[in-house]
Amino acid sequence: MERFDYIICGGGASGLLLSNALLSDKHFNDKKILIIEKDSKTDNDKTFGFWNDKESVLDNIVFKEWEYAEFRDSNSHNSFLLSPYKYKMIKSNEFYLYIGDKISKASNFTYLNTTVNEIDQVKAISDAVGDKLEIILDGGVRRGTHVLKAIAAGAKACSFGRMFLFSLAAGGQAGVERALQNMHNEIQRNMLLMGCKSIKELNRSKIIYRK
Repeated sequence: MERFDYIICGGGASGLLLSNALLSDKHFNDKKILIIEKDSKTDNDKTFGFWNDKESVLDNIVFKEWEYAEFRDSNSHNSFLLSPYKYKMIKSNEFYLYIGDKISKASNFTYLNTTVNEIDQVKAISDAVGDKLEIILDGGVRRGTHVLKAIAAGAKACSFGRMFLFSLAAGGQAGVERALQNMHNEIQRNMLLMGCKSIKELNRSKIIYRK
């Protein structure tokens, strides 16, 4: 049986951005990484927009960018320079292809087309691998309670894609900071409600499964 050091459950925006970060870090060159995703993503099924005031790993695939903003109605018209920021847009198929090509060339990455449908499957994976690797859950993580459930089931961390991109598009750096703070507050509030003082206290006894 092939063994891995890290498993990324989900190959969406956050899973692929995380994979790209791991590819760029020499620390992970000798680590075996498995990405679990049900589809081989190739379709242009969405676009991603984001604000940026410096170079980004995604600049090579930017489809369109704006340096000016314009507001117009029947009574007024106003335009202004966004500097130092630019609003950039990328097509999802170009994003999938760009990161996917990097992953396919990395000998330590394996892409598995299958699904992780329920939190129970995180538990099953955790039982199978024990402490021999770290599980990172990607996909559908929208609330602090989702993070707590994943960690209690055996994941080491969760990754976010749309939350990061949407908040960046809506409010730039301040938007991302606000989203992360909201997530932090939700995690902290729900840990208090669970009676947990530390992440280390999260375990499967904290999860009630529906019958």
